[in-house]
Amino acid sequence: MKYIILLLMLLTGSAVTNAQVRVITRAAEAYSHFKFRGARLLNVNEAGVDGREENVFIFSKAAKGARPDTMYLQRYTRGKSGWAVKGDTMLVHAGVIMNWDARKGFFDGDGDGCVDAYFIYSLTDADLKQQSVHLLFSKGTAFYTVSAFAADGYNKSRYSSNFEQLSPEIKKRLMEAWERLDKE
Repeated sequence: MKYIILLLMLLTGSAVTNAQVRVITRAAEAYSHFKFRGARLLNVNEAGVDGREENVFIFSKAAKGARPDTMYLQRYTRGKSGWAVKGDTMLVHAGVIMNWDARKGFFDGDGDGCVDAYFIYSLTDADLKQQSVHLLFSKGTAFYTVSAFAADGYNKSRYSSNFEQLSPEIKKRLMEAWERLDKE
C-alpha cells in the first residue's frame, strides 16, 4: 500500500511539474538574432509551458540620451516557421523610464497553456525622482496595465481600459503581486 501511495504522489508531482511555466535565463548575446525595435537591449526573459508555448520577452530602449525616453517590450513566440512577434508595445516618457528587471512574474493563470507575464517599471522626472510605478501585463497579443502615482502617495490604483477583460483568476494573481510591491 505504501508503494502505491508513493507512486501516486510521484505521478501527481510529475504532472504538476509538467504543467508549470518554465523560465530560462541566458546571456543577452544568445538573442542577437532577434530584431528588437530599440537601439540597445535592456534585458531578455525566456518563458514557456512545456509542449505548448515558447516565448522570449525583449525589453529595449531608444539610443542613450534620446528624448523623449522610449522603451519597447516585444513578445516573440515560436511557431512552426520560427520566432515571430506576437505582442509589441512602446512606452514613451519625457523623463526616464526605469525597468525594474527584478520585479516580474510568469505563470499560466487561466490554464490555457500559454504564458502570462508581468513586468514592473517606473517613470521618473529628469532628476530621477519617481513619479509613478506600473505593472505591465502581457497575455497573448494584448497588454494591460495597473498604475499608481507619487502625487497621491501610491494609494490609488488605476487600470487600463481593457483590464476588466481579464479572467478573475488572472486579475487575482496580478493584484496579489501589485499589493505586495513596494511602489516607492
